Amino acid sequence: MFFLLKRYYHLFLFGAAVLLGAVMFFSVSDGNLRVWALDVGQGDAVFIETPGKRQVLIDGGPNAKVLSELSAVMPFYDKSIDLMVLTHPQEDHIFGLVEVLKRYQVANVLMTAVAYHTATYEEFKKLLQEEGARVFIARAGQNIKLDTQTTLDVLYPFEGLLGREIPEDLVNDTSVAVRLTFGEKKFLFLGDATLKEEVELVNSGQDIDVDVLKLSHHGSKTSSSQLFLEKTTPAIAFASLGRNNRYGHPHQDVVERLKDISFYRTDASGRITIVSDGKRVEVETER
Repeated sequence: MFFLLKRYYHLFLFGAAVLLGAVMFFSVSDGNLRVWALDVGQGDAVFIETPGKRQVLIDGGPNAKVLSELSAVMPFYDKSIDLMVLTHPQEDHIFGLVEVLKRYQVANVLMTAVAYHTATYEEFKKLLQEEGARVFIARAGQNIKLDTQTTLDVLYPFEGLLGREIPEDLVNDTSVAVRLTFGEKKFLFLGDATLKEEVELVNSGQDIDVDVLKLSHHGSKTSSSQLFLEKTTPAIAFASLGRNNRYGHPHQDVVERLKDISFYRTDASGRITIVSDGKRVEVETER
């Protein structure tokens, strides 16, 4: 009996050592920023991890697939997210966030809090209350210091939209736009902004000259105008969308406008990983 207990004790110690080693391995930073365009089908979900291990999730896609995608890029023991950004409350951006709130501890949420009436949005707000997350109403000029090297700036909307009634056909143009800055490199995330929001951003005088652009509205023809691409000057662009989607995304006109830009898409490449040391940017794809 003594030898049996001793044997299990050694196995326990070995297992604990393996677990500790795994935790230490995943916790050590290599000094790089990582941005993942998660492969969630016809919707948006972007996950960011800074060198200081701060984690941001922008939108959650149209289904629960975001959970398996997060499991693929986060350590198995990590069930917390520092900041969740809901660009706008349409189903293909918010549904996955509901599932995330059920399974992860979310510390902070950035959103417009527009009045928009769907069952999913109501459940999202209910879960936020239960979660106890701090909710911040997005407005241009807000600066979020993620860690010593990484900042997130809100560029849009220009005014607070808390409680504002938004018709279905106009909600895209309430999309939160944020610029991520790490070292010399800048990223721009736009939700489903259409030409109207793009023009307003161009005319705002804000810094929208970036290195990496998340295409708005999955590459729809109503976004990514020639003017906007000339003002943002991205070297890399990516779009999140589903295979053979019924909307025809990305539109051929947009693809043509991107001919001189390195363009990646989740329907063709699966999960997209963008890695930066602050001076260079590299892209890896799942397939």
